[in-house]
Amino acid sequence: MRRIRDNKENESLDNAYKAYDKYSEQKHSRDYVKAFDAELQHNLEEIVKQIADESWMPKGYKKKVIFERKERQLAKAPIEDHVLESATILPYEKAIYDYSTWRAPAVKPSMGTHGLFRFLRNELYAWPQEDMMYYVAIDAHHYFPMMDHAILKDALARLVKPGKLLTFLYKVVDSYLQGAPLGIKVAQLFGQIYLARFDRLAMRFFDIGKDPEKLAYWTQRYVTDRICTARTDDDYRDLCLGPSHLSRKFQQYVEEGIPFYFRFVDNILFRHADKTALHIILELAIMHLSRDWHVTVNTDYNVRPVWMGIRLAGYVFYHDHVAVSKRNKKELAKRVKRLQKLGYDEEQIRVKLASRFGFIKHADSINLIKSLGMEKSLGKIIKKRRVRPPFQGMNPDQKVPFSSVVNKCKEMLMGGGKSASYKVIS
Repeated sequence: MRRIRDNKENESLDNAYKAYDKYSEQKHSRDYVKAFDAELQHNLEEIVKQIADESWMPKGYKKKVIFERKERQLAKAPIEDHVLESATILPYEKAIYDYSTWRAPAVKPSMGTHGLFRFLRNELYAWPQEDMMYYVAIDAHHYFPMMDHAILKDALARLVKPGKLLTFLYKVVDSYLQGAPLGIKVAQLFGQIYLARFDRLAMRFFDIGKDPEKLAYWTQRYVTDRICTARTDDDYRDLCLGPSHLSRKFQQYVEEGIPFYFRFVDNILFRHADKTALHIILELAIMHLSRDWHVTVNTDYNVRPVWMGIRLAGYVFYHDHVAVSKRNKKELAKRVKRLQKLGYDEEQIRVKLASRFGFIKHADSINLIKSLGMEKSLGKIIKKRRVRPPFQGMNPDQKVPFSSVVNKCKEMLMGGGKSASYKVIS
């Protein structure tokens, strides 16, 4: 791929307006956006001037800690920096996204989590289980905070030719003491660019076929490990064909590469038909990540059969269906029950939890939605229309079972304490 050349496409006021519109979408109710809108023309002209004369310097970040399953530290930048960064990279976004392989779909337009979902589901549905019998998923430990600046700058120099754009990207890298500032748009691009070369190296089986010494070493390792770990009848049949057969089999794997590979930012997924070959792939991946990219891999990985389900991005993927992870199911059920107790009807709950229902509906979750009483089917609509309200002017949705009224009265009486029970007795 040719490197990106900065031809001053980002030094126009029209580009600044487009970048601001993309950044401020659904944010106009925020105070700092309103303050920026008050002098929008002047602010955008100043941003274009700073891009043209390269006078921009990052204004620093505010630390913000959030808790989503684990503690994460965000770096909050002022709105002027956000808009300027968006305007600077806007004309080159497509070229930056194209630099990384489609098997790393994170943050790309029209892809992201849904793209990963479609690609992985379609592959599992289309290919027989024998071709991807085992899988291993690994993830980087503190991926963004632990990025090496020298390696990141080298990756950027491979992508962008020397000029204003490369200087701007270097300024963003140097604006943070260590790693990348998680919380800005440019950091998302850094997450893709940092391991883009690793993606292609992994799919080529780490190029061990190009070095005769490496190929001989790993072939011997494969033959030895297959002999030591043989358990099934298929394993013993392969052993009966001799070491030369096993050597040819591994060398064929190397020539074919690793076609069943995905990366979602810092989560990497390998699948292979041969468990022993997958262990070698895992060892090579960890070695290259730690040596060449200074990435530490969390130790909670393990090689598992695909029929147990691949847990990734909040879903569990199988060869014949896709389920939702247990954590997401429990969280949805908890929120639905809470809103039902507060008196919200079905349509109001569906609107309030639209994002969660949208996430879950991509999987095979009709039984889950029915168990929560939130399915939207023609039969249910017809059944509601047949309901006869007990009083004139009431809607069918307002009718509730008599048992729920009795239960509500019991709760009120129990909540009243001794005085309430004394009144009932009296």
